[in-house]
Amino acid sequence: MEKNNLTNIFLFIITLFITGIILRLAQPVIISILISLLLAYVMDPPVALLKKMGAPLWLSVLITAFIFLGIFTVFGIIIYSSLLDFARKFPVYQMKLTAMLRETISKIQIYSDEVFETDLLDELKHIPITSIILSMVGSIINILLKFLVIFVYALLILYGKYRITSKIMRSFPKKKGRKIAIVLKHIDEGLRRYLGVKTLMSLLIGFCTTIILFFFNVEFAIILGCITFLLNFIPTLGSAIAVMFPPLIALIQYGNYSRPLWILFTLIIFQNLIGNLLEPRIVGHRLKVTLTVIFFALLFWGWLWGAPGVLLAIPMTTSIKIVMGNIPALQSYSRMMEKTPKKTKSSPNSV
Repeated sequence: MEKNNLTNIFLFIITLFITGIILRLAQPVIISILISLLLAYVMDPPVALLKKMGAPLWLSVLITAFIFLGIFTVFGIIIYSSLLDFARKFPVYQMKLTAMLRETISKIQIYSDEVFETDLLDELKHIPITSIILSMVGSIINILLKFLVIFVYALLILYGKYRITSKIMRSFPKKKGRKIAIVLKHIDEGLRRYLGVKTLMSLLIGFCTTIILFFFNVEFAIILGCITFLLNFIPTLGSAIAVMFPPLIALIQYGNYSRPLWILFTLIIFQNLIGNLLEPRIVGHRLKVTLTVIFFALLFWGWLWGAPGVLLAIPMTTSIKIVMGNIPALQSYSRMMEKTPKKTKSSPNSV
């Protein structure tokens, strides 16, 4: 018995090691598929609506594809021009930031009678951020090709998931096929609810951030809104980082603390209203994972895939939790990942 346990542990470690190698080597393909899956569920509501209106599946997917392609084209042009503007103005911000840091260090030296090395500030002035951004923008053809591949993958996933039930019923015995189809239906509904709501909430926060920054006349409002949208896929930590960038830009732009503090205060209010009040009411606590799971997910996927892994870590971990929650043998592990719901005081009349 003990020998069998040791063999199982050894096989589990080997399997885990091989899986890690495959995930690392197949990183570009797997990340493309995961982004395609996320995009497919974002595009799913219009397809479902068109199908309810009586349109055939192929026409629903085609119309949705044209709608989202138009939206992505408009946003792509806006972001492209914003990045060019950012690259052009960044050297001025670089000089302002260096001057502010030098002034702050000088004041600290006066009050503390300590001498600090300022060689790092000289290095800061020579960081080629502008050339890095321009090189990213210059490879626009490569970016477009990658996006088109991901977009086509998303359409195939979107089309295929509506036909999978009939294929399962044809491929398996009637009773077993119905059971598998029900499980897949529940998984699909959970993924649609979580990924759709999370994307919508992140989009709403990014849009509100952009409007607030336009109101305060902060430059690069669109880029900062896009960064906020992406970072809000990382619970708590991402939101905290997202609210720090706009006040920093405003501080460098205006050189005083009043406007950045107002921006920070306003963004924190909107983040909390949407992230802590609106989103939990729609998603529910059962789709919320604990901070421990969030930390280890960010650590593992960030180590494995770098920045894309950090951005995909929580959507991917929550999706895995949804899948496990619909498989009887894995439901206990799914519950372990959940946040414990807050206890409500029972009323005197309750039984």
